[in-house]
Amino acid sequence: MQILTNKMDNTIYIYKINGFYFGFIRNGFLFSRDGIYMGWVEGKFVWDKTGKFRGIVTDINNYKYILINRLSMPPIPRMAKVPPIPEIPPMPQANIVPINVSPEYSDGFNGN
Repeated sequence: MQILTNKMDNTIYIYKINGFYFGFIRNGFLFSRDGIYMGWVEGKFVWDKTGKFRGIVTDINNYKYILINRLSMPPIPRMAKVPPIPEIPPMPQANIVPINVSPEYSDGFNGN
């Protein structure tokens, strides 16, 4: 069983629907697998670095995803936040088995 949250540094690993490791959330900020700032998290809501709503952190089978319902009305964009100090990325996580989701859902950072 894979550890999804490192309790020592508050890291949450994020995957894409296709099973690829996308990146990580640390201290409320979202980073790519390479440590590049992608946005921030408020509760379960995820905003990209420009303030655009990108989806909800969703737990499926003990793995975390950022999913967006393409049929729902997204929240109004937020004002961009000051980027945090770049993070040293944790050791890349292994890819996992793809998941099936309802057709109205997609990766919040599809194409990124």
